[in-house]
Order: sequence, then C-alpha cells, then structure tokens
Amino acid sequence: MNGAFFMFGSFVGRGTGVMGRGEKQATDVRVTPPSPGPRPTSRYPGAVRLTILATLLAATSSFSQSAAGVKVDEKADQVAALKIELEQARQNRDRVITKRWEDKARDTEAREKFNQDYDELKNKLELKNQEADRLHAEIQNYLRDAEEAQARAEEERVRFLGLASTLRDKARDLAEPLEKSFPARVPERIKALNRVLKSADTRRDAPGEILADLMAFERAELALTREISLERRGFLRANKEPGEGLMLRLGTVTAAYRDTSGKVGLLLKNPPDQSFTPFDWKEALPVKSSQELSKALTTLEKESGAGAPVLIPMDVLLTQNLTKSYTQATEKGFFATVWETLLIGGVFLIPLGLILIALVVITYRKYMQLRREKDRFPAHIEESITSRREAGRFEAEKAAKELLIREVPRLERGLTTLAVLAAAAPMLGLLGTISGLVAMFQVITEMGVNDPKLLAGGIGEALISTEAGLLIAIPALLGHNYLANRVDDLVAEGEYRATKTLNTLWPKG
Repeated sequence: MNGAFFMFGSFVGRGTGVMGRGEKQATDVRVTPPSPGPRPTSRYPGAVRLTILATLLAATSSFSQSAAGVKVDEKADQVAALKIELEQARQNRDRVITKRWEDKARDTEAREKFNQDYDELKNKLELKNQEADRLHAEIQNYLRDAEEAQARAEEERVRFLGLASTLRDKARDLAEPLEKSFPARVPERIKALNRVLKSADTRRDAPGEILADLMAFERAELALTREISLERRGFLRANKEPGEGLMLRLGTVTAAYRDTSGKVGLLLKNPPDQSFTPFDWKEALPVKSSQELSKALTTLEKESGAGAPVLIPMDVLLTQNLTKSYTQATEKGFFATVWETLLIGGVFLIPLGLILIALVVITYRKYMQLRREKDRFPAHIEESITSRREAGRFEAEKAAKELLIREVPRLERGLTTLAVLAAAAPMLGLLGTISGLVAMFQVITEMGVNDPKLLAGGIGEALISTEAGLLIAIPALLGHNYLANRVDDLVAEGEYRATKTLNTLWPKG
C-alpha cells in the first residue's frame, strides 16, 4: 500500500506541477520521503540486528508486491485518463499562451504605433507652436510698423497741409519782382498772380490745387519769355511822352519801337540800385545802331513772315553790358586802352613792366656798345701788337691775348642779364595766370557761376598776364641771341686781325 500510494502520488504530483505552472512543459516533482530520525540504540549485537533487518525487509517487499498487483489495473486507467486530461490542459495552455502572445504583440504594436503617432503629433505641435510664436512676433512687428507708418503719415499730412502756407508765401514773394520785371503785359500778369493768391487763401487744405495754379502761372510766364510780337500800337517814349508806331518785343529780353517820326528806341536793362525801374527806353543810341535798328524794324514790317534775317541788338544775359556800350560809347585812345588793360591784368603786370623797361635799356645800350666796338676793337688789337714789334713775336702774342682776356668779358657784359630777364618774364606771366585762376575759383566758391561778369576779372588777369609775359620774353630772347652773335662775330674778327697782323710782321714765325 505504501508503495502504490507513493507512485500515485508521484503522478499526481507531476500533474499538479503542470497545472500549477501553466507554462511551456510540466516539470516532474519528485516527493522525497522524510528522512528517518536518529536511530535508537539497540540492545542486540550487530549481527543479530542485521539478520532481523533483512528479514523485515524481505517481508515488507513481498507484501508490497502483492498489494500492488491488486490495484495496478485500476490505477493504470486513472493514469491514462489523467494523461488525456493533461494533454488537453497542455493544448489549452498552448492556445491560451499563443493567444496571450498574439494579444501582447498586438498591444506592443499598437503601443508602438501610438507612441509614434504621439511623437509625430508632439513634433507637429512644437512646430505649430514655433510657427505661432513667429507669426505672433511678425504681427507685433507689423503692428509697430503700422503705428510708425501711421505716425509718419500724420507728420506728412501735417507737412503737406503746411505746404499751402509755403506756396502762398512763395506766390506773395512773386508779386514785387513781377511789378519790377520786364514791362510786358504787367497788368494781366499781376491779375493772374492775384487769382493764384486768392485761391491759396481759400483752399488751404488743398496744397495740390494751389501748386497746380502756381505752376500754371509759371508756365504762362515761361511762354511769355518765348513770345515774339510785332504790332502797331501806342507807347510811352523814352522822354515819357506818348507816341505811336511799330512795337517789337522779343520775349522778356528786349523791345524796340519806331514812331511815326522815324525815332527809334530800345528797351535796355538798368544797373541794379540805380533806377526805380529795371528797364528803361533809350533813344540816345549810337548813330550806326539807330540806323540798323530802324532798318530792321522796316524789314520786319514789310516782310513779316517771309523769313528775312534782321539784326536786333539785345543782351540775352541781361547783364547791362549793352546798356553800358550804348550809354557810355566813347572812342578810346591807345593809352586809354593800354591803361585799361593794365588795370585788368593785375599786380603782376608791374614787375613785367619793370622787366620790359630793363630789357629795353640793356638791349639798347649793348647794341650801341657793339656798334662802337665794331671798328675800335680790331684796331685796338692791331695797335697792341705793333706796339710790341721791337720786343718780338712772343711778346706781341702775349699782349694780344692779354687784350682779348680783358676786352671779351666787357663785350659780353649784360648778355647774362638779358637771358635771365627773358626767362623770368614768362614765369611771372604764369604766376599771374595762377593768381587770376585762384581769384576766379574764389569768386565761384562765394558767388557761383551765375554772373559771368564776376568771373571775367580772374580770367582777364590770367590771360593778360600770360600774354604780357610772352610778349616780353619772345623779343627779349631774340634780342639776346642777336647781341650774343654780334659779340661772337666781334671776338672772331679781333682774333682774325690779330693773327693776320702777327703773320704780316713775322712771316717766318
């Protein structure tokens, strides 16, 4: 019984181990019988004890075998049934495990997909947040720019509206010059300017319209400068008496008339600050100019539109030069012209004049000296040789050389001075040129280039000083060369006469 129970317990223990773990395969569980306790001390000798023990073991074994044989068939069926149940449990376990692994794999895959989608959405959210921050910053910048633009627009609006007063002031500034401008249609022009002023006073909130009116007025003024008119009409003559005749107007530059009596007048610009009116009629013109002007008006009246060329005196720059030439037309003499030129030439013409005087004096004196020495110098050499005739040829040659050494420097004296002065004259002229150019550029810096008269002084000084230097230097160089050649010829003639005299007196050496 004990042996059969032990075996059944082993099978049951194995099945219990399988069902208890529920994983891959069953694990055999072996039940180990409890170990006997401490053996009691026997009072039998060892051999007897061994014999008794062997007998007991044999009896137990035989009993167990007989009991087991009775129950083995029953237990075999139970074991087979248990094996079938165990196999079914194992299959169920495998299905459950497989299903669990499949569910776990699906869960893992779903979790990974969820994590991936979560990361993607998180990244997108971060990008959207960054984009939102950027857009927010841009919106703030745009708002600031809009505020600044609005402030600037308000400033520009204020400035734009302020143009109305500026344009009104500019239009008022034109009133006084217009009254003193060229006397052509002055009432009509003043009336047009008054309309512009009235419009500027009533439309202060529309500077553009004021500017358009002002530009229209200026265009009319510009058209007047290009207009040429020829008509018969009444006018006020130069002597302030009324007259009637042919009137010619050339823009806003000049005008001329010829009355019924044949008198001609020319409208000329007055010098500034010398008259109440900028233009006045002049009848006291040079005879030649009056005749040419009368002839030109007659030609225009008879051949108007035929393209006949006529000459009308006019100063297109309005610099009063034509007025001065007509009102101050006097014949100038030579000395007056020279004096005026000297005044224009500047301070450097003074040393140039001194150089000219020195050159004239030195050249004249040297010319007269060489003229006197032409016959005296060779004769003096011959006399010095013949006076040493008794002393011999050597003493005569020695005397001739001494005379040449003493006389040649005297003959050449003054030529070096002429050369230096001839070279200094153009250099002084160049210095005057530079001075005139400097003065001209100073005038340009201070006054600009609008008035050519202001520039004429520097240009005149530059050109006249250069011209004076060259006019002095060129004749001086020619005179120096002529006098130097005369000296060389005179010295050569003296040497020739000395050699000839020596050879005559001492033919055999």
